Amino acid sequence: MKTPRNPFRLRRSESIDSEATFLSLFEPGILDILPADAWKERVQVIRSAAGGGKTSLMRLFVPGALQTLHAMQMHRTDEQIGELFQKLKELGAIDEGGPKLLGVSLLCGRGYSRLDDLPLDEARKDRLFFGLLNARIVLAVLHNVAAAKKLDFPAGLQRVQVAAPEPPLTIPALGLPCNGLQLFEWARDLEHKVCSSLDSFGPLRVDSLPGHDALLGLALIRADMLRLDGAPVADHVLLMMDDIQQLTPTQRERLVESVIEARSPVGVWIAERFEALNTRDMLASGTNEGRDYNEPISIEKYWRPKHSRFEKLAIKIADRRVRYAADSEINSFRACVQDSLDIPRYEPVFARACEEIESRIRARVGASRRYGGWIDARQQAQGTPRERAIGWRSLEVLIERELRRPQKSLFDDLLEEGELEQKDDSSVRNAAELFLAREYGLPYYFGPECIARLASLNIKQFLGLAGDIFEESAASELLKKGAALSPDRQHKLMKRAAQAVWDDIPNGVAMGRELRNFLDAVGKFSRWYTYRPTAPNDPGVGGTALRMSERAMLMDEGHLRSRPDHKRFADILASALAHNLLVADLDYRCKGENWIVLNLNRLLCVHFDLPLNYGLYKERPLQQLVGWIDRPFVEPKSEGSLL
Repeated sequence: MKTPRNPFRLRRSESIDSEATFLSLFEPGILDILPADAWKERVQVIRSAAGGGKTSLMRLFVPGALQTLHAMQMHRTDEQIGELFQKLKELGAIDEGGPKLLGVSLLCGRGYSRLDDLPLDEARKDRLFFGLLNARIVLAVLHNVAAAKKLDFPAGLQRVQVAAPEPPLTIPALGLPCNGLQLFEWARDLEHKVCSSLDSFGPLRVDSLPGHDALLGLALIRADMLRLDGAPVADHVLLMMDDIQQLTPTQRERLVESVIEARSPVGVWIAERFEALNTRDMLASGTNEGRDYNEPISIEKYWRPKHSRFEKLAIKIADRRVRYAADSEINSFRACVQDSLDIPRYEPVFARACEEIESRIRARVGASRRYGGWIDARQQAQGTPRERAIGWRSLEVLIERELRRPQKSLFDDLLEEGELEQKDDSSVRNAAELFLAREYGLPYYFGPECIARLASLNIKQFLGLAGDIFEESAASELLKKGAALSPDRQHKLMKRAAQAVWDDIPNGVAMGRELRNFLDAVGKFSRWYTYRPTAPNDPGVGGTALRMSERAMLMDEGHLRSRPDHKRFADILASALAHNLLVADLDYRCKGENWIVLNLNRLLCVHFDLPLNYGLYKERPLQQLVGWIDRPFVEPKSEGSLL
């Protein structure tokens, strides 16, 4: 594969045709989402929004990738490979002798969903579905056995022995034990018969439909049944079924049930996008964890309480891509961006801000001597022009809070400098920095950590943002203008990306137009609340919340039948969560109640000029949120009318 000029544009693992390239770009920290026994005789459901990293994760375990990794480690062809090798060794997938695992990837594309359109009863549809699935599972495994053992395909499969399972299993048209070639021919013929019946121009003959009534494929691919020249082909077999969301809901349910009920020693991954889940599933917490069914891995949910770890991981991913780029001498992602406003270009802006804010403060307090000590402290404060401007703006917020306090002290005591230092914490200063950016046209969304946070825990979203940065950085380097993009340019690129996400919502997601109306109201409400003079919930809010008791109403089918407006809102909310436009935190305890917090995707925060922190919100009653679908949010004329 020719080394690309901008490796960030390789957002899908399928577009990377070289295993060595794929491994060089794969960041080992992603493997932290896996439990230690992810494939050992267990079923593991893996979910995420589109671009969460499911397909890349599965590609890592197929024979080609593991064999290439082993060769690179043994020959030390890539210094970055060692950490990845060690992590996979700890998971039991590989060791110094080579791969220990036979990983098999099977795409469950839309072809299966055609079966649900046939004029047949559910039992006969299941028969075709399981017949086709059994055939393709077996074919996929045999392809991977041949690849792992470097056999000619399919002739070399004669060297593979397939034992009879215990207890004995009767499979139509297949005698066990057999060799791999005989098993291949059986599966090929079965697939052909099922597909031929689907493509037939005549009516289907129900009495002669091919297929099976159960998921038999797992019984034929166990590690203890597959041997090459008498030796096991692998210690474990891992079947990784991707794109399950493309099955119909009925097929998906039948597949998951059958895989769990099979209790097979074969490890099975079922990877799907959140959009496969129904409204109740999307709003639900809890799992079907059990002896044969690991708790589902939700990739975004895993990273949510560890977002700082994800952001560090994202920067490592970016560093790998930067180093892999052709015709560039940039050696890290940080080298692509400036990350400070403490430079001469912005000093006049900050100096003007200091003068204007001080003037506003003096006009606001009038002749009162109560705030004199605080104002004097700010006048004497040292620091860069930016730090001084932030100091004045935070002082303005703190004075506004004092002036608006409903209960003031009886004698209007003078405020001491020590009290200012106590109140002037990092949250107030972060709010002041946000206010300054908006009031003086300063860049706010810039720097590597900021760009990583804007990914909203989604690898694909991060690669898109970082790719835009690297594209211009590499061009600037080529023109001898320096590789590091200015904060202004970074800010504009992030704004452009946010606008693209916003514009895509009506056509890109289910119930898109209604959903965007709702998100517009959430964003405008959050912006109004964030920029109030007292900076409540400093540095600002990035979403809303509703009571967990109200969430329960949205999951109650009886309630939803009686309240179609709530049913509509529940479906819209589920769509937003499925597409990572809202990120939910359940059972957040505050004010003596439990809440579901609905954080906006961080790029939507950019669209509405909001801060990027998680966890700060302003709750709203359910009925008001429902009303926002059709009625836009309008800023209130009086400060307290919405609170």
